[in-house]
Amino acid sequence: MTAPAARARFGAYEILHELKSGGMGAVLLARRRGPGAFEQLVAIKTIRPELAATPAVHASFLDEAAILARIHHPGIATVHDFGEEAGTLYMVMEYVAGIPFRELVDHKPPPAVIARAIAEACRGLHAAHEARDLHGGPLGLVHRDISPDNLMLGFDGHVKVIDFGIALVKKNRQAPVTEFGTVKGKPPYMSPEQVANEAIDRRSDIFSLGAVLWELLAHRQLFQGDSIYAIAYAVSQGPIAPPSQALGQPLPIGLDAAVMNALERDAERRTPTAAAFAEELEQVAQQAGGETLAAWVERVLAGPRENHRNWLAGIITDQQLPPVVGRASGQVTELAPLGLAGTQQAPRPAVTPLAPEPPVKTSIGGTELDHLSLPPKNRVAPLVILLLVLLAGGAAVFYIFSRTEAPAVVVRDAAVVPVTPDAAAIDAAAPADASEPDASIPVEVPVDAGRKHPVRADAAIVTRPDAAEPQPTGTGTVDILYKEGVYANISIDGGPAQNGPLVNHKLPAGRHTISFIAPNGDVRDKQNITVEPNKKITVRER
Repeated sequence: MTAPAARARFGAYEILHELKSGGMGAVLLARRRGPGAFEQLVAIKTIRPELAATPAVHASFLDEAAILARIHHPGIATVHDFGEEAGTLYMVMEYVAGIPFRELVDHKPPPAVIARAIAEACRGLHAAHEARDLHGGPLGLVHRDISPDNLMLGFDGHVKVIDFGIALVKKNRQAPVTEFGTVKGKPPYMSPEQVANEAIDRRSDIFSLGAVLWELLAHRQLFQGDSIYAIAYAVSQGPIAPPSQALGQPLPIGLDAAVMNALERDAERRTPTAAAFAEELEQVAQQAGGETLAAWVERVLAGPRENHRNWLAGIITDQQLPPVVGRASGQVTELAPLGLAGTQQAPRPAVTPLAPEPPVKTSIGGTELDHLSLPPKNRVAPLVILLLVLLAGGAAVFYIFSRTEAPAVVVRDAAVVPVTPDAAAIDAAAPADASEPDASIPVEVPVDAGRKHPVRADAAIVTRPDAAEPQPTGTGTVDILYKEGVYANISIDGGPAQNGPLVNHKLPAGRHTISFIAPNGDVRDKQNITVEPNKKITVRER
């Protein structure tokens, strides 16, 4: 048995897997070992070297590390270490095994369980709001990005607040305070003062928690709109119905009131602290009774927890190489500056050669002829007919190819007569070569002006001016919508990202490529569409 390849390292930490990757860097699953049976799993957040050299990014990362180092609470993911390795900034944090609140809706927890989960998040957030420097002075911290994606429910039944990357700290900051005109966070979960780019404090996070709680209870996002501006308007002035009214059924006594108090647009009338919000929710949950949060997790999340344990066991023992999480392309992020020699892509699937097909039989003059054998010598008339057909075909091919300067090559296109055996069968029978591009990856090769065909990477192309398809003219209309509750920017044909969604957007008739881009820069989905003149289509993120 061949010994497994040595894993890459980050100082004292052994890299096991890339959990997530984006435009800023990556989050890596790692392990630290010590004397005896000591073993600890951690998550390492990294910033790419070219970005780490940027003063603003460098300062912001230092701020996040300093913030988390000051917070000691079970509801906040702990920071173990911080440093720089080969120009790459890294932060070693507690690894949280569980699911984000975004996925809680799929499991439909009872309202009392939801209240208990948000109450735990409130306690962790209150600890962050109360964080102080070494001299005892308050830091004045505001998370600014509370959303269902940044609240984790662990398989152990505890809640963690994560991702303080854009947190606002009013004291001892390295990075400058957000400049005028710049708003940070996810619009559907921002407070009215945050949307208006006004001064904010801890009460802004309470409004965001109220929006998350409303969504979990009503099973839909509270603030919606066709654009970022429509969402901002909904946050500032749109109606806010109690969650029981949106759900269409009663909730435990006091739960509507607790949600609406947190969603007060006037910060002076809003629930003042996360601790007070937690107390309201705890009273509601106690009066409603039912399962505790830990008991509900133990019962309902048993399947996901077991799946995670099996996945983790495979990662640790190097029994499998699962695909990278968070990469729409499925390709491993280039992490060469980190020295991740052990990082590799999942092996390419083996190509099974196609079995040779039996000779094709054709009937000429009432006699079946084998295309791979000569006709009988005593069948003169069929032979003459066959030769005449072949000569006529050869003359036609010579005439067509003499009218173009392009070399005569084989293509898989309905406009060209194949002159070799089936190209698909040849490709399937060819052995896989790691040094050649993967034939399953589509690439775009220009064929003629204004028109592109996705083809296999090993396909040859020939232009046929006399057979070119007529180009469509005019414009069509398209609605481009991202997944409900998951904000995305929209890029058309590789152009600059636009605020999504796009409604009644005009596009020239023809083929276009639509990319749905997450706020962190990841391409979540990419679709090819065809726009017809004077017609409307709807494109939804998959």
